[in-house]
Amino acid sequence: MATIDPAHSVRRCCIGVIWMSGLLSVLAGAEQPPDHSASFNQEGYRLPPFRTPVTAALPGVTVLDDHAFQTLVEAPLVILVDVNSLPWRNGLFLQDSPHLTIPDSVWLPNVGAPTLEDAWVDYFTDALDAFRDYAEAAPLVFFCRADCWLSWNAARRAEAMGYEGLYWYPNGVDGWQASGHSLAAVCPQLPAHAERATCEP
Repeated sequence: MATIDPAHSVRRCCIGVIWMSGLLSVLAGAEQPPDHSASFNQEGYRLPPFRTPVTAALPGVTVLDDHAFQTLVEAPLVILVDVNSLPWRNGLFLQDSPHLTIPDSVWLPNVGAPTLEDAWVDYFTDALDAFRDYAEAAPLVFFCRADCWLSWNAARRAEAMGYEGLYWYPNGVDGWQASGHSLAAVCPQLPAHAERATCEP
């Protein structure tokens, strides 16, 4: 099972405050992924290019605007999941520069790909199960950057797997930074099939 450092991956949240903060429910009137659209695979996950405006709804997942997200991270037990991609080759993440993200986030690269091999499915579910073991009711918030389908795919995948308490912050790192907040460097959480770590915080 994947491990997490609660001091760096979990923040406190008060659900009552969240609902008063103007969080968005699933995007009203947004377009559903067409069953046979060239932009989506047969399972309904977005195909490349991923950095384009997100126009599809996300049933079963609560969508957060900037204000709602900032309110959420100020209160107890929130798990922030960065799903920005990172090249992977021969059992290693290939990272040549620091990855800056929202502080106290866990970075799970590549889980927003449209198709996952079994090892990456295990990586994703091991991490989510570890989060739930630590804080069963904590919101799981997925993000990457603005106009980024990777976090949409990841949140949709988590919902399809039966996880609950799911949130999506579509503005991601860009929205957080544009709101005047600082970023922090983080290393990717290693999968069980990694040869070794290639990142130092």
